[in-house]
Amino acid sequence: MELTPAQAEKEWKAGKFRPVYYFVGENSSAKDISLQKLKDILRPDPFNLDELSGDSPQAAEGAVAAALTPPLMSERRLVVVKNPRLGVEGKKTLAQYLRSPLETTTLILCSEERRLDIRDVLAAAAAALGGVVLCKPLRAPEAAERLIEEARKRQKNLSPEAARMMVEEAGTEWRLLGAELEKLILYARNRQSISPEDALACLGYRQNANPFDFPRALQSRNFREMMALLRRLLEDGEEPFRLLHQITGSLNKLLKAKRLQASGSSQEQIFRELRLQAYYDRDFPQWVQRWRERELLSHLTDCLALEAALKSQPWLDAGIELERLAVRLLGNPGLKTAGGARAPS
Repeated sequence: MELTPAQAEKEWKAGKFRPVYYFVGENSSAKDISLQKLKDILRPDPFNLDELSGDSPQAAEGAVAAALTPPLMSERRLVVVKNPRLGVEGKKTLAQYLRSPLETTTLILCSEERRLDIRDVLAAAAAALGGVVLCKPLRAPEAAERLIEEARKRQKNLSPEAARMMVEEAGTEWRLLGAELEKLILYARNRQSISPEDALACLGYRQNANPFDFPRALQSRNFREMMALLRRLLEDGEEPFRLLHQITGSLNKLLKAKRLQASGSSQEQIFRELRLQAYYDRDFPQWVQRWRERELLSHLTDCLALEAALKSQPWLDAGIELERLAVRLLGNPGLKTAGGARAPS
C-alpha cells in the first residue's frame, strides 16, 4: 500500500522513519516539499546527510556505501538519491541493500517516473518495506484549498473565489501556485483579506477585461459585453485556443446544467456538481433557461469544427474566427465560420 505525502509526514512527526522512501508520481513539487519537510524534522548535520545524483549505475554503489555507514553522534543518517536513472544493475544493487537495510539509515529515492511500476525491481523492494510515496497531481479543489490554507498560515484570508481563479489560471502545479500566492501576499501588503479583484490584478488582468468575466458574458447571452471582452483579451495577448476552450467549457457547463435540471436535481446539487460559486454564479440558473439543448449541442459542434480548422489551416486569423464564432453564438445565427457549420434554425 502506497503512502501519500501527508501520511509520510504524519509518520515522521510521530518519530517513525522507514528504511526507504521511494517518491514517485507526476507531482514533482510534492516530492521536493516532502523531502524538505523530512530534512526539517531530522535536521541532519553535514556528517549525517549524503545527497547523491543517480545519473549513473555507479551511483548505486555510492548510495549503498553511504547507507551502510552508521550515523556519527546522531540517531539517524539520511541518504538522498535524486533522479535515480540507475539502469538495471544499479537498481538491483539498491534492491539488494533493501533486503537487509541498516536500521539507522533512511534512504530517499526521488524517482522521475510519473507512474508506479511495481515490476521495477527497485520500486518492488521499496514497496515491500511500505516505503512508496505516491505524489499524485492535485485536483483543482484540493489546490484551491491548499492555497487558502497556506495563505492562512501567513495570516491572510484568501477568498475561495480568488483561490479558484488562481487555479484556473496557473493550474494545479504547486510550484507555480506557490509563486503566485507569494506575489499575491506581497501585493496585499498589510490587508488581511485577499479578494478576487486582488487575484486578478496579480495575475495581470485589468479589472474591466479578465478571462473570468468572459465565460459569464457568454452564458448570460450578453453579446455586447462578450465581444468587448473578447477583443480586449485578444489585444492583451490572451491565447486564442485558451479562449476557445473557455467558450467550449462554458457551453458544456450550460448543457450539463440543463440535463441536471431535467433529471430533477436541486439547485444546490447542480452548483456542487458544476463547482459553481454561490455568490458569483448566483444568476447562472436564470442563464440556463435562455438556452435550448439543441442549440448548445450545435454550438459545441461549431467549437470543435473551429478548433480543427485553426489547427489544420494555420493561415486563418484566430482572432477574426473567434469573433465570427461569438457572432454566431449570440448574434447572427446564420453567419458561417471557418468550421463551416451553421446554427440551427
